[in-house]
Amino acid sequence: MTATHATGFDLARLERIGDHIERNYIGPQKIAGCQVAVARRGVPAYAKSFGSMDLERGKPMRDDAIFRIYSMTKPITSVALMMLYERGYFQLNDPVSRYVPSWRNHRVWVSGEGEDMVTERPRRPASFRDVLSHSAGLTYGGGLPGVGIQHPIDKAYRALKIRSSDTTDSMVEFMDKLSQVPLRYHPGERWMYSLATDVCGALVEIISGRPFADFLREEIF
Repeated sequence: MTATHATGFDLARLERIGDHIERNYIGPQKIAGCQVAVARRGVPAYAKSFGSMDLERGKPMRDDAIFRIYSMTKPITSVALMMLYERGYFQLNDPVSRYVPSWRNHRVWVSGEGEDMVTERPRRPASFRDVLSHSAGLTYGGGLPGVGIQHPIDKAYRALKIRSSDTTDSMVEFMDKLSQVPLRYHPGERWMYSLATDVCGALVEIISGRPFADFLREEIF
């Protein structure tokens, strides 16, 4: 019989995780190293370190290695919005314009820039599902490393100072500004890392009627 952990996992199958990591990531050096943990109902079943924490110095990955983890506000914000979904405030395919009327004015970029920009109506409105999955047609407005030439839509973001460090826009003002910039593509037709999670946070505040920080503190933290 194959040994089984107290959590109910098959130990031999859990070991396939290591084979997969070594063969597809560590060996080809797609990543220098990583740590993997699997648990069920809070009980650890599998935890291992792989590869190196410093390739140049030949330091193997240690169990107590410290990682810098980015974008952890994103899953928390998405959970907050999904809590409101569970409470029946919206359906995933509902248009965001149900709560933000200005989003009914969205256009989609076709060509050109500035006053010569050509746009068209979206084939369908951006939905809650779209903003939760970065497929609503939004962008980050430029500023990402390695992007190179700025797209005309990103220039429009900067012109309106959307999410700029020198503005104090409310969540509603932020959402209304986004309605003034054409979408980069038709909702649901592409994926692009974007301000979509900021939109999710704004929707939490608008729908709940509470400041976003208060909602997180009271409902999650």
